[in-house]
Amino acid sequence: MPFSSQEATDLQKRAKGIEIVKDTYGVPHVYAKTDADAVFGLMYVQCEEFFDKVEASLISRLGRTAETEGESAIYRDLWSRMFIDSTQAIQLYKKTPDWLKKLCDAHAAGINYYLITHPAVKPKLLTRVEPWMILMNNVPAMGGSNVSEADFKAFYLKEANQNPTVSRSFTAEPPKNDGSNGWALAPSRTKSKKAMLFINPHAEYYGRIEIQVVSDEGLNSYGAPFLGQFNLFQGFNEFCGWMHPVSLSDAKDLYAEDVEKKKGKWMYRYNGVWKPVDSTVIDVRYKKGTGWATRKFVTYRTHHGPVVYATATRWITLKTFEPNIELLGMHWLKMKARNLKEFTAAINARAMVGSNVVYADKAGNIAYWHGNFVPRKNPLLDWKRPVDGTTSATEWQGTHELTEIPHYINPANGWLQNCNSTPLYGAGELSTEMLKLPAYMLPDGHTPRAVHAVRVLTPLKNATMDDVIAASYDTYLPSGERFIPSLIAAYQSITNDSLKTKLAQPIDILQKWDFKTDTNSVATTLTVHWLEKIIALDMARLPKPATTEEQYSLTNGAAVTTEFLSPMEQVTALAQVVTELEKEFGTWQVAWGTDNRFQRIAESDPSDDKLSWGVPATPGFMGSLNAYVSKKTAKTHKRYGITGNTFVAAVEFGDKLRAKTILTGGSSSDPASPHYTDQVNGYITGQYKEIYFYKDDVYKHAEKIYHPGDN
Repeated sequence: MPFSSQEATDLQKRAKGIEIVKDTYGVPHVYAKTDADAVFGLMYVQCEEFFDKVEASLISRLGRTAETEGESAIYRDLWSRMFIDSTQAIQLYKKTPDWLKKLCDAHAAGINYYLITHPAVKPKLLTRVEPWMILMNNVPAMGGSNVSEADFKAFYLKEANQNPTVSRSFTAEPPKNDGSNGWALAPSRTKSKKAMLFINPHAEYYGRIEIQVVSDEGLNSYGAPFLGQFNLFQGFNEFCGWMHPVSLSDAKDLYAEDVEKKKGKWMYRYNGVWKPVDSTVIDVRYKKGTGWATRKFVTYRTHHGPVVYATATRWITLKTFEPNIELLGMHWLKMKARNLKEFTAAINARAMVGSNVVYADKAGNIAYWHGNFVPRKNPLLDWKRPVDGTTSATEWQGTHELTEIPHYINPANGWLQNCNSTPLYGAGELSTEMLKLPAYMLPDGHTPRAVHAVRVLTPLKNATMDDVIAASYDTYLPSGERFIPSLIAAYQSITNDSLKTKLAQPIDILQKWDFKTDTNSVATTLTVHWLEKIIALDMARLPKPATTEEQYSLTNGAAVTTEFLSPMEQVTALAQVVTELEKEFGTWQVAWGTDNRFQRIAESDPSDDKLSWGVPATPGFMGSLNAYVSKKTAKTHKRYGITGNTFVAAVEFGDKLRAKTILTGGSSSDPASPHYTDQVNGYITGQYKEIYFYKDDVYKHAEKIYHPGDN
């Protein structure tokens, strides 16, 4: 439906009361009278830089991606629509508290005003955004829910779906992101005697922006929202800051259901009684050629949740926690918290699934919570795998209080860390008290990045922000020291003369290596490529993991071992690396910075012929805190970064807040802008920019001042 002239006039009038100041780094600062107007400005700015991604986020949330991408996205849309659809979202919007409803309205208004003022922009699908759309914010990720798309598709593959395919082919992929690091330092560890927070999420590039939002209603937060959303998921205000590493401590559990068809209707057994399986017809529209087509699905659900795949004998349902309104409100209230009490009250909504919380504040407090919403469960069961759905004995038994989940508040050692890892070593030493907690609260492993974090944080004293940033760029690679001695011993034990000769020089380089990475290091190149092969070999010898949680413990490097690989397997893997490098580069003596590159181009495909920069950082499985995942494509010889540091911040909560940040590449998405790559060198070397937080400083360093809609 097109916008009326009255709508356009009303939005224009509203926009005149909102000011956007872009500083000399291109970072936008939004100033408004109300929180809602700040959201309006925030969404407008997101659209200025990344409208395509903002729209794609909303389309995905609506379960309509197939309408833009075609048949390949049908099952992703079906997944989304099984958890929430537009009808449910509209009803949620009606129940939303007025204060939060105003923010939902502003979210839609900011995007719509961008569309009104940019008629040349042609949306792929959405010509108008509605306020209820932001409430479709809590669809569980398929892979993160221990469900592979292949298995989900196998169950719902038949168009009529009268006889769902019953098969199990679990092929979950390793996590696409390489995790995150969250650190907090107490005053006892810092030079200023003020608390510090280090925010270091690793994610796919260009999925968030750096921004400050300020209102006369007490809002003054700086950080990074996910594109399409209006809360600063990672960020800080003048009083406190928050960081959310991904966690395996969650509220997404699989149930194995005993089903039978009785008198033409599917039934499931529960506590000895046969109950009807609910069924719903969902029509998924998809792009086909120059037109449209629709595929009809009959979807199934028990009281546990939707059926998401099947084994040879059971249907598997997914139980989740989906507090859409509460989650949206929780994230906003924590942005306005002024102390530990207010922040704790905000997160006590316990509405966030799959994320940990790292915290620091102006009063000198540091804190950590492993998870947020954690249901009470039978501690004797393995919750990484489907549990028996036929009995009430496996049901959730309420919710753990914040004080009951693994947590630290002001630990004696003076620092906290989480690197998508177990909370057992969150303060360095093994917490024997936490060992007494139920195993389902502690599903995460001690990742190589966490091992490295403990190593750099333990001796850190009188730290400055620069010291914290430098620690996060520490070049030591724990996995190098852990695995290379085994490879050298394997080489020395084999009797194959041709392999001995072929690998004599590479082994000599590895023997002399100090296990530190830099752009000139050939040893780093050999080790990263070799360990990628070792991880694949190690996984291949194991039984296929039943869930992504089981697989993550393997692919993040924590459970990798050479113990069960023969010396010949280890040495042969290195020989393969040497051969492959010679094929790609003409020599195996390839410096890591030659192989491992950062490139920012408007096109989606990297190119060896275009400008790029060498990067010393390595993937997280090496234990690199500055985790950098790069991949070679069919068209390139070199590897190019796809995930890694996104928005990173070191924050000091003194009498006046100070922070240093970096953003992948730069603040602008326009290749012609000076802010497209002006942060690349700092991103690679760890030379971060000092931010402008206070309004006087922002104005002194203003590059552009305007209202939404100004030309």
